[in-house]
Formats: sequence, structure tokens, C-alpha cells
Amino acid sequence: MSGGGGAMMCKGKFVFSVFASFLILTAFAGVSAAKTIYVPDDYAKIQWAVDNASVEDTIVVRDGVYVENVVVNKKLTIKSENGSAYCIVDGSGSDVFTLEADGIRIEGFTITGGYNGIYICSNNNTIINNDISSNNWEGIDIRYSNNNIISKNNISSNNDHGIDLCYSNNNSISENNICSNNDEGIYLYSCLNNNISNNEFINDGLFVYYSYGNIVEDNKVNGKPLVYLEGKSDEFIYNAGQVILVKCKNITIMNSELTNTDVGIELFESDDCLISNNNISNNDHGIDLCYSNNNSISNNDISSNYWYGIDLSFSNNNSISENIISSNNGYGILLCYSNNNSISNNEFINDGLFVYYSYGNIVENNTVNGKPLVYLEDESDKIIDNAGQIILVRCKNITVMNAELTNTDVGIELFESDNCLISNNNISSNNYYGILLWHSNNNSIFNNIISSNNEHGINLDCSNNNSISENNICSNNDEGIYLYGSNNNSISENIISSNNDDGIYLYGSNNNPISKNDISSNYWHGIFLYDSNNNIIYMNNFIKNTYNTDSYGSKNIWNSTEPITYTYKGSNFTNYMGNYWDDYTGSDANGDGIGETPYSIDSDKDNYPLIERFEHYFVETPTPTPAQIFDTGRPENPYPSISGKFIGTIKANKKIIATKLYTYACEGTGGHTEHALICNSTWCAEAKWEGYKEDWMNISFNRTVVLMPHETYNITIVTGSYPQIHHTSSLKTENGWINCTEFIDANGKKYNDWIPAIMLWS
Repeated sequence: MSGGGGAMMCKGKFVFSVFASFLILTAFAGVSAAKTIYVPDDYAKIQWAVDNASVEDTIVVRDGVYVENVVVNKKLTIKSENGSAYCIVDGSGSDVFTLEADGIRIEGFTITGGYNGIYICSNNNTIINNDISSNNWEGIDIRYSNNNIISKNNISSNNDHGIDLCYSNNNSISENNICSNNDEGIYLYSCLNNNISNNEFINDGLFVYYSYGNIVEDNKVNGKPLVYLEGKSDEFIYNAGQVILVKCKNITIMNSELTNTDVGIELFESDDCLISNNNISNNDHGIDLCYSNNNSISNNDISSNYWYGIDLSFSNNNSISENIISSNNGYGILLCYSNNNSISNNEFINDGLFVYYSYGNIVENNTVNGKPLVYLEDESDKIIDNAGQIILVRCKNITVMNAELTNTDVGIELFESDNCLISNNNISSNNYYGILLWHSNNNSIFNNIISSNNEHGINLDCSNNNSISENNICSNNDEGIYLYGSNNNSISENIISSNNDDGIYLYGSNNNPISKNDISSNYWHGIFLYDSNNNIIYMNNFIKNTYNTDSYGSKNIWNSTEPITYTYKGSNFTNYMGNYWDDYTGSDANGDGIGETPYSIDSDKDNYPLIERFEHYFVETPTPTPAQIFDTGRPENPYPSISGKFIGTIKANKKIIATKLYTYACEGTGGHTEHALICNSTWCAEAKWEGYKEDWMNISFNRTVVLMPHETYNITIVTGSYPQIHHTSSLKTENGWINCTEFIDANGKKYNDWIPAIMLWS
């Protein structure tokens, strides 16, 4: 028994030994399964090698240029044989490497030409010793990905961010050279607990938004410290290359040269800080405050930053004073959802202020190119005629006239402001728009020169029932007139020429009458309409535009809605009138100046195209409406009458806009006005007679006369010959009162109840 037992025991040991050996061999077989694949030896493309590799294989890529988009969906090591200088992967516009599995290693490549150089949507990957540069949109884009290592890479000259982290945590970014990316070198958006250390930023930097608990240390920006503080207070910073404060209080930043980085100084949810006596220039953004309150920014030189000089978004009760803010490519100061800030005693040079949904701000004693920055909020019934920039917030009945508004951000901005007049201004060479209306209605833009602005000449955004007429709108870099979601506006008798994009661009805009414009020599479209319907477009000239129109997804009316009586080549006609198109090939058999064949416009058509430019059709101008004039009318008995000097006052009951004075003459005489003067405490308008030539019964003022409701203006009229006379000391008209102080006739006799019969009109 014992012997048998012993034999059985030996057999058992033998079986166990064989089984153990099998496990060991299997283990060794598993280890040996991780192999090395060579490109192009084994597979011509990197992607083919990835597709045929097993988990934990290594792919070695020999020297050369590989044009492909590599999607890695398993744990692999992919590396070049001899380093990034010799092995180039060109994404040709798509992502170069996309990492979809965890634990991937990418090493030793030049990665170029992609939308993303490396797109990471997985965890625990290593990106090391790569040159990720030149013409990728994003260098490395990390989305919802954690615990990745980005180390010892050269990340430069990408079109947007060098490294973009979005909702990604616990990543390590170290010892990288991050240089001259167009936007941020590293951008953190809603990221937690990342470690960013020992990186060298050259002409680049860091930007943080809703990101907390990150460790940022021992980084350099252009050879100086990148100072990052989170949750700190009562510290003093100087001699920094970049400063970022997150949830800090009472930090002082002084005497620093903050240049050639992404944001010179960024405050996120940081309060009660002082930023003073710094040079902040040639950055993407100068100073950026987001959700940061009660800070003081004073005595800084903030210039030549690519976007904003100072950006205040969702930030309140800050003080910005005595800074020099110059030549920033975006806005000098941007107020975006920021309230109750004080902006005072700043000097803007080739720069200015922009306001968006911001209220209660005090803006005073600032200059733009040596002239006042006029900022009005909740004001009404004022006249502005000397300014470097004009911003109206929730204002009514403001008149802007005779101003030279050039080389600022936006010449005139109206935000939630109605019933204003913008007239006789030169609004040119501004960084963005000439005139911008946001949510502003019933305004009049009349007889301005609006030229050479970097974007639109006139921009209407969600603004209705405005009138744009008799302006010269030319040589603006984008559209001459741009309408977005703006309805029932009237656009007429403007000269719109040589704008680099469209003459008129309508987006989501309805029911706008557009007439009597010269729309010529535009680089792209004369008029571009997108999702804009029921606009009435007639009596315009379309000349030498690359494309006269584009009416994408729109249905509009391209002729007058009623017949018009006009004179053409000496004959009178009544007909509907369309537009003049320089490429129209139809004929005019009956000689009425209207083509018989419609002009095709995408799904629309002009049914009544003009054979010649609209100027060749004489259309009688209607008489001014009472709302535009101040008219004494003719007296029932104009006698006795004699020439003399009238001194009196005018008080209107509504806004009167006038450029001329008409005199009612006694029958059979040459009654006229020799000289007229209308003044208040701040301005005077003068008109002089030029003898019996042309329209001698009207004389023109040297500036537009604007009589504001219920204000009293002094008026002097020196009459010639025999004007009709109202024999009363006080005369009520439909639009107000005119009163006689004194009338001295040609013989020296004085009266207090003689008022010449006149009309003020345009």
C-alpha cells in the first residue's frame, strides 16, 4: 500500500510539475506577444501598423514624411527611430494623432499640418519629446481626459492654443518649450488639480477660466517668472513675465514689464487688488478681469495688445483711472455685463471704449485722441458736437452732429438708445465700426461721411425703424451697411461704394425699404441677404461689384411697391421702378427707361430694372412733413411790411431738424432773408443770402439746426425787401412758438409785434 501510495504521489507531483511548466510557458508566451513593428518595413503607413498591432506593441517609425491621420484605439507605444527632426507626420488639415485608448505613448515626432496636432480623449497617456508646431490649429487638445503626461515637447507656432485642456484633471505638463502660439500657450477651461511646472513660455503664456486647485510653479515667461496665485491675499508682485490671480484678495502688482505673453495680468474671481505703474503691451490681452470686483487699475501704459487693452467681463465696482490706453487692436476697454465701474481720466490714443449689457458705469473726463470721450447713460435731449468717441446707453433724443470721430474703436455706439439723430459727422478710420446700433430704434443717421472703418461702416443689430439716408459710405473693410435681425429700417439715397465686402448685408432682417443708393466697386457683394425677407430694394445703382447680389434663402421685393411718376429723357411716365444693374442685357422698347425683361436674382427677380442709373430719372421730392419743419405759415394780412432786423425766440414742442430758412415774400416783391442766426448757450448756426441766383428764397445754415423740444433758442433775422409779416408778439405754430422781442425796420422804427413769415426745413 505504501509503495502504491508512493507511486501515486509521484504521479501527482509529475502532473503538478507539467501543469506548472505549462503556466510558465504560457506566461512567457504572453510576454513575447508584445512585439515591435517597423514603419514602413512592416506596414507602409502608421495607421496600418496601428490597425494590425496588439495591445502594448511598440511601433517604430523610420525617418521620412508621413501624410496621414492616425487614430490610436489601443494601448501602444508609437515612436520615431531617430527623433523629431527626422520623422514628420503631416495631418493635412485633420487631426494628426487621435488618442482614444488609455496608456498610449507618442514620442519623437514632428507633428504638423493638422487641425489638432494631438487630440486626447483618454487617460494615462504620455506625450514626450515631440515637436508640435507650424500650422496645426491646436497643438495638443485634451478633452475630458485625466492623468496624462505632457513633457519635454516643443509646442510652437500653432494657429490657436499650444495646449488646450477642457474638463481635464490631474494632468502633468512639464518641461515643455511653448512658443508663439497665436492664442494661449496653455488654456485651462474648467480643469482641476493639474500640475504645470518648469515650462518655458516664449511670446506665450497661460490663461485660466473656471479652473481651480492647479499647481503652477517654476515656469518662465520670456525669461521672467510666471506668477500664479490661487486663494492668496496680501502679497506684492513685481518684475513678473505674467501674472494670474485666481480667488485672490488684496494683491498689489506694480512696476512690471508685462509684454509678449497671452494676458499680461489676469484676475479671475479676485477682488480688492491694485494694478499700478506697469507697462502692459504687445500681449494678446492686456488686463483681463472676469468676475472680479473692487479692483483699482491706475497709471499703467496699456498699448498695442492684440485684443483688448482692459477686458471687464462680469466685473463690478472697479476703478480704472489715469491710464494711457493706446493702439490696442481690439477695444481699449471692454465692458461686458459689468456694472457700476468708474472709468475716469484715462487717455485713449487710437483706441476707445466698448459697452455691452453694462449699466450704471461712471465714465468721465476721458479723452480720445485729445478730444472728449462722451458717454451718456439714461440721458435725453442733449446735443453733442465735439467728441473723440460717443457712447449712448439707454438714452433718448440725443443729437450728434458736426463731429470728427476717427481712429477710435467705434465712432458712435448706441446701446438701447432711441430717437437719436446722427448727422453731418465724419466717422472714419475706426478699429471696428463707424456707427453701431444695438437694440436701438427710431434713430436717424443722416448726411454723414462714413469711410475706411476696419469692419462695417454702419452696423444695426436687433435695431428697428431706423432711418439711414444721404450718407457717403465708402471704403470700409467689411460691409458698408450690415443689418442683423433688424426690421423696418429705411435705407435711402446713400452713396455706398468701394467697401471690401458687401455694400449692404442683411441677416435675419425684414421689411427694410432700400432706395437710391450707389452700390459700386465692392470686393464681394453689392447686397448680401441671408434669411432676410420682405425688404424693399429699389432705385439703387449696382456697379462694378464682384457679385451684385446674393439673396440666400431670402424673398424680397426688388422694385417700388407703388407706381412712381418720373421724368425720363424729357418725357413723363408713371410706372413701378426697380434698380440699375450694370450687367443687365435687356431692352427698353417703349423708351420709358424700364427694361422689358426682369433681372434674375437667385429665387427673386427685379421686374422693373432701370436702363440707366437712377440719377437719370427725375422724381419729384415730396414736401417735408410737419415733423421735420418749423413753419409760421403765411399770415392772413401780411401788411404793413418793410425790411428790418427781427430779434426773438423759438421754442419747439418736438425735435426740429433744419438746414435751410425759407422766407415768405409779399406778392410781387423779392422778399428774402439777408442773414439769420439761431443760437443757444453752446452753439450758433448762421445763414447768409448769396443774391438772386438759383433758389434765392432759401438760405442754408453753416451747420444743421436741431431744436430740441421745450428748449428756448434765440433767433435773429435780417430781412431784405418785403417779407410777409405776422403782426403779433407771440405766434403759435403746429410745432411750437416763435416770439418777438424786437423788430427794427429799415427806418429805425421799433416794434414788439412783428414776426417775419418763415419756414425752417431740410
